Amino acid sequence: MSAWCHQGIWWSLVAMLLASCSLDSERKAVVALPTGHYEGPISYQGTELLAVLDLRESKPGQLEADLHFPGLRGLDFPAVNLSYTEPQLRFEEPAQPGGVQVTAVREGDFLRGVFTLDSVRADFVWVRRGQPEPRAYQEKQLPQQTTLGLPPLTLLVPNDTVARHAAVALFADASHQAAATARAGQLAQQGFVATVVAISQTALPDSAALRRATAVLTALRRAPAADTTQIGLWVYGATAAAVTPAVTMMAPQAAFVVLENVPVASVDQAKPFQALNRRRIPVLALYAAADTSLNVKESTRRLRNALGFRRNTLIRTFLKANSNFRVPGGLTEDGKWSWPRPAAGYVEAIQEWRK
Repeated sequence: MSAWCHQGIWWSLVAMLLASCSLDSERKAVVALPTGHYEGPISYQGTELLAVLDLRESKPGQLEADLHFPGLRGLDFPAVNLSYTEPQLRFEEPAQPGGVQVTAVREGDFLRGVFTLDSVRADFVWVRRGQPEPRAYQEKQLPQQTTLGLPPLTLLVPNDTVARHAAVALFADASHQAAATARAGQLAQQGFVATVVAISQTALPDSAALRRATAVLTALRRAPAADTTQIGLWVYGATAAAVTPAVTMMAPQAAFVVLENVPVASVDQAKPFQALNRRRIPVLALYAAADTSLNVKESTRRLRNALGFRRNTLIRTFLKANSNFRVPGGLTEDGKWSWPRPAAGYVEAIQEWRK
């Protein structure tokens, strides 16, 4: 066989391979993402929980998802670690201990899969019922504040017709980041502009954390969508002692403070909160009764003494709630299964208090 013949066969094989690769690429390109509004029940031990999933294409080839539970307000969340490899979809709740995880397979207009939450593991089938609902808020970047020494802040801004909203900065260390992220989304759905700020107690001295908190609140006041008279601070755990004094260093001072599971085990730990009483800053303190990381009873007593007994100060303890303000699932007295759920009134707490 001549050299020319060998070369002809070789080029033919190359052409066939290229054509095959091209066809494979075209097939992959035409695979549609499973966008849509899906609904269906999740059944466990005879009790059904309605789930609503909105899957959107946020960018070309990139999915965004929100999972809602109409019967359990406050369990909703924007999905993280979301991936789709035809036909399998995976996503989960922002890193909550025992949080929701979903694995599903697309079968036409259906998603069939497994839902897990805490110790619950249940099969489900959700059906597509039209186009996805838009998210209740948008992510917007507040430009870098050079004069304040701050990088850009990511703001969650409600999708409504109100020009100016009450705004809140949520300060959290690494162990509370997921909870703060979930809470920011809930607040945005309630009409607040919200931003989450990471604070590391080990990396920053108290003075640096305080300066950063003051700068964030000042920057938030400059945000176009924020009501300058309704700027607040939300802080978690032991971080509160270092961050809370920032509200009195603004001019004018912040409009409100929310404290969540803040340990106040001694007179010294109570001192940072006494200034809130002297400056008459409204305070809402939230405690989960089953949070074993602090002494809830002692902390609420000492915090009450530090804050005084003013009308606009409220300390609430949620019975049976764990550190994420959820009540574990279990059997009720009549033998029916009760799903893990947000503590009653927790999601609405700030809205009710601010009225």
